[in-house]
Amino acid sequence: MSEFGIWILGISMGILGLGGLFFASHAQEEPVYVAGLILFAFAVLFIFYLIKDGFDRAERGESH
Repeated sequence: MSEFGIWILGISMGILGLGGLFFASHAQEEPVYVAGLILFAFAVLFIFYLIKDGFDRAERGESH
């Protein structure tokens, strides 16, 4: 994937994570609250994976 595509994916995951927090904060029922938090946690973990992958590629000398 190109560097531009990775940035777009990271930004999209950030927006998705913020959306999860929004859903959790406005939830009237517990399952919606939990689903919002799970969505946020997934987005954060995915962004950390993208950061790790970027450092691994830099260490190997690969370009994005």
